[in-house]
Formats: sequence, structure tokens, C-alpha cells
Amino acid sequence: MPSHVQYISCPNRTMSASPTSTPEELERRALIQRNDLLLHEAVIKNDAEGVRRILREPVDINSRNNYGRAPIHWASARGNIEIMDMLLKAHCDVEARDKENKTPLHEACQGGHAEVAQLLLAREADMESRDSSENTPLHLAAQHQQNRLVQILLDHGADPDSENQKGNTALHIAASLGSKGILECLLQHGASLSVQNQCGNTALHMASQSNEPEIVQMLINKGANLNCLNKRLQTPIHIAAEMGHTEVCKLLLGAGADIEQREQGGRTPLYVAARGSFTAIVDMIIKTARLDYPSHDESTDLKKETASLRPKLSRRWRSASKDETRAKEYERLKEVLYKLAYKHLGPGEWKKLAYHWSFTEDQIKAIEHQYNGPSSYKEHGFRMMLIWAHGLNADTNPIKELYESLVAVGKRPLADTMRKKIDQENETRRRGQTKRKCSRCSIC
Repeated sequence: MPSHVQYISCPNRTMSASPTSTPEELERRALIQRNDLLLHEAVIKNDAEGVRRILREPVDINSRNNYGRAPIHWASARGNIEIMDMLLKAHCDVEARDKENKTPLHEACQGGHAEVAQLLLAREADMESRDSSENTPLHLAAQHQQNRLVQILLDHGADPDSENQKGNTALHIAASLGSKGILECLLQHGASLSVQNQCGNTALHMASQSNEPEIVQMLINKGANLNCLNKRLQTPIHIAAEMGHTEVCKLLLGAGADIEQREQGGRTPLYVAARGSFTAIVDMIIKTARLDYPSHDESTDLKKETASLRPKLSRRWRSASKDETRAKEYERLKEVLYKLAYKHLGPGEWKKLAYHWSFTEDQIKAIEHQYNGPSSYKEHGFRMMLIWAHGLNADTNPIKELYESLVAVGKRPLADTMRKKIDQENETRRRGQTKRKCSRCSIC
């Protein structure tokens, strides 16, 4: 280092003149203050030559502006390696703090400047330093979705489970933002899936709240606790149902989420979804609860049990058949159920069928929660019957089941008319005749 270059390294050095200061000292202080301003300006402008020239003059390498930022903060934020190298060789403070308590490493990670971060880490910059919100550089890298910076910090030994002021780890942040690459990197470096923030939320809660299905699936695959309770006694499916996130609910239900858990106010996911008028989620939860519903083709003992049947947490989803014939049969069944609900069942009659098919009181209330006027019962009945049809086993004859159920609830004339109509259509189909609607039949 040339002997004529003078650096003043104390960041807290005061520039006020003492009563005994000589004119030479006053002039020197004024020169340094001017050079400090010039240095900040040159760094902010990415003027490497200007920085080089100013560093040959008396200057405080750690001087601060009104935001508490030193030149090294500006250089790190702008990612200028040449200027960074000059400042570091001038022995600047790599742990300098601004008014938000951020270090140069915070700035580099926030801005995505990997080479700057590596330069600071080579100078043993503190990876666990905290800003005023208790964020480490890893938190900021995750918050600003800087994949490479996350990788660099973790490779250098950063703690993946450091918590900020809100109790969030980098995994919480990545999950809420849908940052798949960062999430994978954190998990590879041992990030915990079970850490709960100050609200009691895990990363799975956060992903469910932010409607990030891909992240939810990743966390499920990695073994995240589906039924972890936050401070409000909410599981992830409570949050997804409350927000109306249908795809997330489907993933959680398919993985085995508890649909009976009650949150702090005593509400189940079904109630929460119904209150929000998220009918697709309501129907999905009820279908899930009824996946083990026994058909009337099964044994007499099972028939007797249906009166007190409780929903079971089975997740053997009924997959849509790729068989064209089966698909057409299902569409025909939907048509029959639609006509039954909208043309032939009066107010309250759909509930008789629902009770016969072992729908619970809560399930019925959830279905009819969405009120659209005096004729809402028609829509409610149709939804209920579609849910019922979804739960039937593949080898169950739905028309036979429906006929027996109508007879059981006192609708034999309608059941007989329906069976007659179905038999006529089947006969027509067997003869290879063209399908046509029969205007004489009351079921049409």
C-alpha cells in the first residue's frame, strides 16, 4: 500500500472540531468530509475510477450517510465487484450496519449479487447477522427468490432453520412464495418441516394459505405433518378451505388430512368451506368422508350399519373411468339425477334420500348453506345426489340403487316410472335403434 494513502477506519469517528483544533486540523477534517461525500457519490454511481482516485486522498472508508449506510453497503447493493475489491483492500468494515441493522452481506443477498456475497464470505462475513426484523442474509435471499444466493449461503454453512422476528424460517418464506428451487435446496440441507412460527404455522400452512399446490405436494411428499395445529387450532386444510383454494384442498384430502379437526371456534373444514360458499370444496370434503359408504348391494349387516355411519378418513379416490361406455353411462346417470332433483323432488324430499344414504346432519347443512332463493332445494338435491353417485363402488348398479332408495323414502310411483323409462331406453339401445327422448314419460 503506498505510504501517501491515508485511511480513517473508525466508523463512529466524530468530525466536530474541538476548541483547541488548529487551522490545519480543521482544514484536514473539512477535506475528509468532502472526500467522504465524493466517495459515497462515486460508489452510488458505480464510478470505479472515481472511487480509485478518492481512495488516494484522506477519507473515512466507513463514513455513513443519513441512512447509516457506508460505501460498502452501496457497493454490495449494486454488485460492483471492482469497487467492492477496492473497498475491502482499503480495510472497510465488512460488518458495517445501517439504520435497519443490515450488513453488506444482507444487501448482496437481497440484490442477488452472488460474486459479492462470495467475496464477503471469503472475508468471513457473518452469515447469521440479523437486521432490525431479525432476518439473516438467508431470509432475505429467500424473500427475494435468489436461488443461487440461497445455495451459496447453505453451502457455506448457514443455518437453514434460523427464525426471524415473526418466527419464520427461510422454508416458511419459500413455501409462501412458491419458490420450488429454494425449497428443494433448503430441504436438501436439512431444513425442518416442523418449525412453527409465532402464529403456529408450518411451511405447509404457509403454502396452503398462499395457494401453492406444487409446493403443497412437495411438502406432503417430504413427510410434512398434515394435521399440525397452529395457534388458532387450524390445520392446513382449515386455512385452504377458508381461502377457497380448491386444488390445495384436494391434495390435502387425498393425502389424508383430518376433516374432523375443529379449530378454536369449534369449526370443521366442512363448516369453514360452507360458510365461505365454496361449494366445490364442500362437495369434495363430503365425498372424502363418504368414500367408504357401503352400497345397498352389500351385506344385510352393512345395510343396518348405514343408519349410524360416520365419515371415515379413507382416501381411495374414485378415479374417472377412461372407458367410453362407462363415461357415457355416468353422463346418463347425471341426466337422470338432474331431472329427478329439478322436476320430481319437492322441498325437503332430497333430505329424505340424504338421510337414507347416511349423510350426516352437518353434511346436509353444509350443502344447503348456499341459499339462492325458494328453488335452492333443487340445486341442493342435485349436488347431494352427485356426491352419492361419486361414492358408489364401480360394480354397483346405480339405477338399481336409486330405485330401491326412492321406494324406501316413499316415492314408489316415481321409482316405477323411472325404471320403466330406463328399461325402454335399454331395450332401444340393445336393438341398435337411434336414441331418442320420450316426451310421454314423466321422468323426461
